[in-house]
Amino acid sequence: MRIRSLIATALALTCTGLLAQTAGFPDRPLKVIVPFAAGGNVDIVTRIVAGGLSDALGQSVVVENKAGANGVIGAETVARSAPDGYTLFIATAETMALNPFLMKSIPYDPLKDFAAVGMMDDFPFTLTVNPKLPVNNVAEFVAHAKANDGKFNFSSWGTGSIGQIAFEQFKQATGIRLEHIPFKGAAPAIMAVATGEVHAFMATLSVARPQAAGGRVKILAITTAERDPTAADIPTLREQGIDVVISGWHILAAPAGTPAAVLNRLNAALVGTIKRADIAEKLVGVGVRPASSTIEEAQAMLRSENQRWREVARKAGMKAE
Repeated sequence: MRIRSLIATALALTCTGLLAQTAGFPDRPLKVIVPFAAGGNVDIVTRIVAGGLSDALGQSVVVENKAGANGVIGAETVARSAPDGYTLFIATAETMALNPFLMKSIPYDPLKDFAAVGMMDDFPFTLTVNPKLPVNNVAEFVAHAKANDGKFNFSSWGTGSIGQIAFEQFKQATGIRLEHIPFKGAAPAIMAVATGEVHAFMATLSVARPQAAGGRVKILAITTAERDPTAADIPTLREQGIDVVISGWHILAAPAGTPAAVLNRLNAALVGTIKRADIAEKLVGVGVRPASSTIEEAQAMLRSENQRWREVARKAGMKAE
């Protein structure tokens, strides 16, 4: 009886301590780890959302880029962080689905080492090319690539990225051959297209549109099923005869074991941020579609997307290395 009493007392003290910690959450600045380089789609969106989260939580929300190994470095950093809500992570298809499929071993489990906070957005891709190419639509690009069989290349923000997979799907649908040139981030990948070092890039709209506005690159198509209302002037691949539809997403996550009260506080702040008119306008302005969810919906999405992207990679002919 004495042992049971001691155990009960210890558990009560632990619970009291946890409640005390979560009741005052947050009482210091938070950090959000972006697993890719600055200047890319993930980084741009995160910095917009971080500003709103800072207002909602009453604490600074610092964005830190930890790029490398297709997001593995950033993911491992957060997976090994204290589960207290102060270190957060931007989960993507690469970190949560593709890396486990394409890498023989990774230092984290995407479904066991993270707890979802909520959705942030989803986004389309664009077929973006160097403006000096003598092409103005997808048919002309495909014909030009076939006329220069094996001489063209395309960029991505890393081997195993959804940018690479989107282009691999495009290659399979059109029968063209291009060499993959991976870069460490979307910013250098789009700049390579602008300078002519690389011929094409399946870039996110948020990365491609500013460069296209300045005439540095040319956008030929978007990967949505129907034209995007925010980019109605860009025709889809489908309406140009190529049946490829693909999109990505960003989910805010925390280390597994983060207290439910903290996750609920973070989710409420995130949902409120995404629903703010000024934040939503900024997100739409950079080419993503604002999206919010409950914790449970985001967690279910991580599980379903883990399976979906594995199948996409398999169909694209990509294998573990």
